[in-house]
Amino acid sequence: MKYAKIELERDDVHKRFGGGIPYGSIIHIEGEESSGKSILSQRLSYGFLQNSYSLSYISTQSTTTEFVKQMTSLKYMINKKLLNGNLLYIPVYPLISDNTQKDDFIKKSMTTRAFYEKDIIIFDCLSTLISNDASEVQVGDLMSFLKRIASMNKIIVYTINPKELSDQVVTMLRTAATMVIKTETFSFGGNLKNSAKIVKYNMAAGPFQKVMVFRVDPGLGIAVEISSVA
Repeated sequence: MKYAKIELERDDVHKRFGGGIPYGSIIHIEGEESSGKSILSQRLSYGFLQNSYSLSYISTQSTTTEFVKQMTSLKYMINKKLLNGNLLYIPVYPLISDNTQKDDFIKKSMTTRAFYEKDIIIFDCLSTLISNDASEVQVGDLMSFLKRIASMNKIIVYTINPKELSDQVVTMLRTAATMVIKTETFSFGGNLKNSAKIVKYNMAAGPFQKVMVFRVDPGLGIAVEISSVA
């Protein structure tokens, strides 16, 4: 089994994820709005890039300029990665903000070859992209397609807000994934914290931490804390 590194000197996220992400993984990151899904995706993406993997990032959250500014604020410097082609950033914000309802993203996502030419493919937020055409049949087709892509030594990461999809579709997405992470925000010591709970992890490289509590620090990115989630 081959494992992709996400190691950075500034934090121990790599260690807490078991020391590497297995090739062929489909990583499902689930949480409500502002629970930490995107920042976790951004940390993973920067970790992959810094360890010499190429990456496609499809986003409903930000334009390219906004994404670069967000990453820069966390000292996740991606300018060179964009310029040399290691990072392909695809903003679909104009698509979802259009007043015209879009209901063909699942089909388009399976026919857009450029998405899948990189080592890592990240969809943030997949539920927003597919909410208009997320029938069980179509989502089943999408996950079968993503499994075929992942089997070619790729890693696929997607985030979802479960409130945007039916319970049946959310269950399908969880079941198809090889790793399921649930993010949430909670109050501890009078402060708001973020947590990422790994509820499923197939083929882990080594022991991993099931619950990771973290905060987001400007100039640092994710700062992992030793804290209680009681």
